[in-house]
Amino acid sequence: MADNKIFVSYRRQDASGEAGRLVDHLQEVFGEESVFLDVETIEAGLDFVQAIDKALNSCKVLIAMIGPHWLNMRDSEGNLRLFQEGDFIRIEISAALKRNIRVIPVLVNGAVMPTPDQLPEDLQALTRRHAQELSSSRWKYDSDQLTQVLSKIIEPKPIPQPTPRPTPRPIPPKKKSWLAKNYLWVLGGFVSLLILIQLMDLPEEDFPNDPYQPPVEEDYGNTDDPTVEDLQQFREDNPGGTEINDNLTGTATEIEDVSGYWRMDDNQGNFSTFIFELYEDGEVEFLEYNQFNIQIGSGTGVANGTDLTLDYYNSLFQLNGNFKLKTYNQGKSWSGNVNFPSLGTSSPITFQRINP
Repeated sequence: MADNKIFVSYRRQDASGEAGRLVDHLQEVFGEESVFLDVETIEAGLDFVQAIDKALNSCKVLIAMIGPHWLNMRDSEGNLRLFQEGDFIRIEISAALKRNIRVIPVLVNGAVMPTPDQLPEDLQALTRRHAQELSSSRWKYDSDQLTQVLSKIIEPKPIPQPTPRPTPRPIPPKKKSWLAKNYLWVLGGFVSLLILIQLMDLPEEDFPNDPYQPPVEEDYGNTDDPTVEDLQQFREDNPGGTEINDNLTGTATEIEDVSGYWRMDDNQGNFSTFIFELYEDGEVEFLEYNQFNIQIGSGTGVANGTDLTLDYYNSLFQLNGNFKLKTYNQGKSWSGNVNFPSLGTSSPITFQRINP
């Protein structure tokens, strides 16, 4: 209990659900050991008053959760509980006020601050504390506002870097024969020779108006968990990157699951590999690796319908940026831009799934 910094006081019959939800959020930001949830944190067999006193000795902030029934809760005999000396809410808040601990009233479910004449004398100083409202309709915004206030008093826990699933590891290069190293040139020359022979045999009127045919998309298997060999094979088969199309046509399709390996290409001929992890709430974490399997970037974002918005940090150049993407081809490709505000630049990029 010595590490607790935030004490959450609430009435079970008044704001139990909101208190639990707020504590979950605070523990994510400040750590589990930095939050003391009233009687829920006291072990069985311990003296209630002594446990509260010990917790208050190590806390810097007390959050008083006030719901619509906080002021009017009564005992079995009809007496207001707040005016009883043994009421644990009164004990907690009055002790914090006497010790000059930062007390923040948090109003939930439409509750309003009580007036001094509605409170016992040792709680009347609570009415002079500025209150923070938590509304279900804007819970994230309100809880983030409260977190910003608390962050000025208590240091948040460090944010861990996302861990890839699985982590690619460098593979020692294998010696290749001359044919293995130059088979693409040999194959290209053979195909060119066949095409030349066919063109020589065709009469002039049989030449097609548009000889270009779009390349057939390679299928790299339908595995749920690609290996590093799949990743290297993909890079060998696509050494020059893909052409960026700023006017991508077609109907955008909704994202189903972005987890897995993706290849990113820009209009400079550069490419890298991204590993994404999509969670149930739509949040995304990712890592970026260059062609030598060295991590050069990471970030987080949100997948929403056909859109993917990412905050990005490039550790190689120590730059912050963001991606604005839209998915096409039934979720197998994305198109959009990467922006670097500090440089004032924006570049078109495309993503292609490696493990469909």
